Amino acid sequence: MPQPPENLFIAALEPEEAAALRPLLRRVAVTSEQTVVPQGATLTEVHFPIDAQFANVVRFADGTAVETAVIGHEGLTGLAPFMADRPCAWEILCRAGGEAWVVGVGPLRALAIRRPGLMARLLALTDLYQAQAAQTAACNALHPVPDRLARWILTARDLSPNETLYFRQEELARLIGARRSTVSEAAAQLRRRKVIAYSRGVIRIADRPGLESAACECWRMLKPRLDAVHTPGVGSPT
Repeated sequence: MPQPPENLFIAALEPEEAAALRPLLRRVAVTSEQTVVPQGATLTEVHFPIDAQFANVVRFADGTAVETAVIGHEGLTGLAPFMADRPCAWEILCRAGGEAWVVGVGPLRALAIRRPGLMARLLALTDLYQAQAAQTAACNALHPVPDRLARWILTARDLSPNETLYFRQEELARLIGARRSTVSEAAAQLRRRKVIAYSRGVIRIADRPGLESAACECWRMLKPRLDAVHTPGVGSPT
């Protein structure tokens, strides 16, 4: 039988680090569009996604919202404000319902101080998320929308144990920083190339190599960093 999905950050910890962390965790179900951290709020807990996915959303006074990152089973929510012990500068929203491990900020911070291996992993993941943010800013400035859409579909699949992805067009527009009509045409282009199947917000990758060829270089630049975070021993002190 296939193994149940797991959070890859926890799975890649050294056994003694994982054993110390697991008693602090509780498993919860989260629903799509559930806000787990309001913009500007102080973190009280973080989520380690199992098969759920979360999004960082920046909201403006006029109601405009831009989705700046997707967090899946590679890591945890709210990492930057957790590490800095600062209020969260964005809203953390569940974008795909499922399950996640939850831990209180205080117990996790105390454990990371006592456990250098866990702290090293958190720092390595912080580096990945910073690299993703920088790459996204450059990508949105330089690359065509179809290429960016292909990149985000690949990224979302890499961050999920599920074959099927759920993205409404307005959410893709928020994520890519483009008009909904532009995203709709970009999705239609990828569908005509038969690299994705997309209908009513449901996306399935039909041709993975083809989609990788359609994506901009940003996905290929970040993939080794993502894989390294999932590799046991990488980022641990020697």
